[in-house]
Amino acid sequence: MSILSKPTRRESFGLAAGAGLLLAGGGRAVAAQFPDHPINFIIPYAAGGDFDSYVREFCGILTKSLGVNVVPINQPGAAGAEAIFTLGQDAPDGYNMAIANLPGLLHVKPKPGFDVNKMTWLANLGRDTLGLAVAANSPIKTIADLQALSAQRVIKMSSSGKASADYLVSKIIAGVFKLNVSIVSGYEGSVSSMIAVARGDVDVTVHSLASIANMEQSKLMRLMFVFDEKSPVPGVEDATSVGQPNLGKLFQFRTVAAPPNLPDEIAAKLSHALVAATKSPEAQAWAAKIKTTLYPMGRKETLAMIKEQEGLLETYKDFLAA
Repeated sequence: MSILSKPTRRESFGLAAGAGLLLAGGGRAVAAQFPDHPINFIIPYAAGGDFDSYVREFCGILTKSLGVNVVPINQPGAAGAEAIFTLGQDAPDGYNMAIANLPGLLHVKPKPGFDVNKMTWLANLGRDTLGLAVAANSPIKTIADLQALSAQRVIKMSSSGKASADYLVSKIIAGVFKLNVSIVSGYEGSVSSMIAVARGDVDVTVHSLASIANMEQSKLMRLMFVFDEKSPVPGVEDATSVGQPNLGKLFQFRTVAAPPNLPDEIAAKLSHALVAATKSPEAQAWAAKIKTTLYPMGRKETLAMIKEQEGLLETYKDFLAA
């Protein structure tokens, strides 16, 4: 049992129990035999969003390459932080891993004593450019429009919660542009938080360009700002045009974590499989179809990215503390 007094995921879903494959040596996996039963790939959000789509696509590819079933399991809660916290309590045997929302997870602690840097970071799968989006019929077209509206009333922004990248970037935007903002959090994922904008419950939201594009195709939302040096959409403002180049360094990363103290041999095998999966024809075709950007990084590169993002967030610490 975990410290949350709940059954472990393998107990809950009966994945390992049916196989009867717990190994000797205090339950630790023997690297030479790994993997020899199903692996849980945890999704820290409800079904239907970007992270859910990533894990389900990669589960199919990894099942083929690793020779065991890699099973997607949704575990929403605390804007993606609950699943990562729970993962931190799991046995370091390689049979539980999760996709994590970075850089959102870097500025919160889901539980007292939790240290995100103690997780075993395996790989990065994707890196999506972020954007600000409004309802299709919204009069807001520029950052100046947001500032003018903010002078009249509180601007409402939707978010899935404090551990999400959209929440973190919303706080940064509010600070950089001196906006009077109320962040409405608690949405289970990107879809529900974008629908809140489309129906007028809130004014604006931050999400990946891929997610926003899907809503734009349905004529429900409109992109108004891009967190990049140069906007890929003519007429839409970007970090350069508003004189805030550091905003172009904020991305939505799709990073994979395992429990702390995972043996190097097992971590290396999972990392290699994850990076190889991003380069597979199946993943490339899928990414092109949904307009996401695959951005494979192994363990060393992923750790360097995390340190870089932590340094970037340090420059915005006053806004994030507010």
